Amino acid sequence: MATIDNDPAFTSLCNEKTLQSQKEGFFNVFYASVAENFTGKQANWLTEVYQRLPTDAEKLRVVYDDPVVAYEVLGTLEHVQPVFRAKDARFSWQRREQAMKLLGENKFQQALVMACQAVMRAPAQGVDKFIDKGLTLALALWTRAEVFIRMLDGKRAQQDLQLAVKCGLPVKQNAEYYLRVAKCYALCGEDGRAEVAAKVFHQLSGHNDYALGRLKEDMEDLRVLKKEAPPVEEERSLPALAGENDELKGCSTKLKLVGSKEDPRGRYVIAAEDIGPGEPIVAEPAEAACLYPKFFGSHCYACFARLISPVACSECCGVAFCSVACRDKACATYHRFECQYLDLMIGSGMSILCHLALRIVTQAGTPQKAIEAGQSLLDTLCKHTEHRDPEDHFKRTLMTTFLLRCLQKAEFFGRRTTESPEPNALELQIGAILLGALQSLQFNAHEIYETRVTGEHRFDSAKVLYLGVGIYRAASMFNHECRTGVLRTFLGTSIIFHTARTIASGELVPENYGPHFLRQPKAVRQRNLRSRYWFKCECKACAEDWPQMDKLGDKPRLLCPNGNCGNVLPYPSKPSQRNLKCNKCKTQVNLEASVKMVEACDQLYATAAEMMANEQVDQAIELLKKGITIFSQVAVPPHKATHIAQEALRSCLADKGNVNRY
Repeated sequence: MATIDNDPAFTSLCNEKTLQSQKEGFFNVFYASVAENFTGKQANWLTEVYQRLPTDAEKLRVVYDDPVVAYEVLGTLEHVQPVFRAKDARFSWQRREQAMKLLGENKFQQALVMACQAVMRAPAQGVDKFIDKGLTLALALWTRAEVFIRMLDGKRAQQDLQLAVKCGLPVKQNAEYYLRVAKCYALCGEDGRAEVAAKVFHQLSGHNDYALGRLKEDMEDLRVLKKEAPPVEEERSLPALAGENDELKGCSTKLKLVGSKEDPRGRYVIAAEDIGPGEPIVAEPAEAACLYPKFFGSHCYACFARLISPVACSECCGVAFCSVACRDKACATYHRFECQYLDLMIGSGMSILCHLALRIVTQAGTPQKAIEAGQSLLDTLCKHTEHRDPEDHFKRTLMTTFLLRCLQKAEFFGRRTTESPEPNALELQIGAILLGALQSLQFNAHEIYETRVTGEHRFDSAKVLYLGVGIYRAASMFNHECRTGVLRTFLGTSIIFHTARTIASGELVPENYGPHFLRQPKAVRQRNLRSRYWFKCECKACAEDWPQMDKLGDKPRLLCPNGNCGNVLPYPSKPSQRNLKCNKCKTQVNLEASVKMVEACDQLYATAAEMMANEQVDQAIELLKKGITIFSQVAVPPHKATHIAQEALRSCLADKGNVNRY
């Protein structure tokens, strides 16, 4: 629930960051040119005209119609044109030649970089017939396949050979093609198919026995080298949940949605039954997800997987995909509308949330589907329109006109009968979806991360790297606490929540939005949450003003052993203080057993740390879960060792998600 803001300048800065990622983009100039019209006699236009319009659609409509702003808006939008990085056959040919030279010097990794660049910049089959007779892409893939064979990656080499054939590589009577196919099968352990390919090579080479003998020697060498190579990591999958939640898709049946939009806490998630620590409770694919531009060359534009053998869009060189499946899915929907305007959008200075708003629309494929899917999503999300400053709302409306113009030019609405930017009724509906998303995403989007490991040890050199942003219908329903109740990890663009601690039936299942009591003092957390998310946090960590990590004590408070009491008692500093009278239930109690259980927790945490040091992840997880469970039975936070254990548990679980090892 939005509250009265006591730091408007900081709130304005936070709002601006969710709309614009950089000051130097041309959107700033666009806004300034329009805002000049709010001066003089029209100084009250925002509050007297714009703000009084009751709906987003009407606010959007007025910027095209009202003469106070329409001239500047329409004049700027008329200049929207495609800006993208096109293909270059000559550049691709040069990179291909460099790749072969490096391959001859056994510089495999550098050769792969050149070969990948050759693939990415190569135009589609037949586009440039003056270079390579229109087969630039096929030949780039052919070259990269050879690089992968030399790197003992038969699977990716085989995929490139298959793609090369689809792109026009002649295979009829092509002995060299079957020679490479035989090597790929040998590397993949498919000896039967390798022998068949070798026989075809023998026939096409004019039954050259010497060449066949050399091939078989090469195949055997590749098999030996492959056995000596490090094992390939198994594919990862989303964790299994306890049943399928009909109300919260992608969530465990142990969760329940309560509250309402009228409730001061909104709609939020509680435990439908007791949940132990480390249990998977959410495994939800993204409704939409966008990669940060700085990772366009290193990660798949669709699924965020690290690129090893990138597959290109047929039109642009700006983004890459990890597979044909990811490329085809993207190009069949959102990327065909974003492709030629992506560089223009980045140049505008718009934030990743603006791109995400656009993606919610474009991935639907058609305006009708976008309206249905977009409205369904927005109905579940808060946007606090009534509390939004009119200038900030107007900026978002102006951004909407730009995004809508890109959709018009990209023919998302089909071929238009006019070049005018003014929207028709259907386009205005899509504009309202965009404007609603530009407000909602500020409060509901999640940053997607991977664990990047730069050294030999999977934990010692690990750090979190944020790749992009996604929107999740169910995950957005979790309320905030400064002590989180869930551990957030990602697999691809899917979000995963595991419980961080024991959560009793009926208790709130909270997420942490970023300001955590271990890292930020209460005043800073409160300021950040009010300005970024527009609410005042009243969680226990704030109410009791828990200390940060460096000031946190080693001894927790203990629960009264009388199970019906619920009182909290100080940790006894001496053995003689373990017998005392509870000041709530008035019962004489002994804390001896509780102290021993806390000591057992500490020992479990220490042993788990040893397991992590030895990279025994599964064993560490079980020990951490056991220790956290015991702690919840006898003590209450804050407790330094337990909070460290919860972060260790997150690190272990993240190791099963997006991990990028260099």
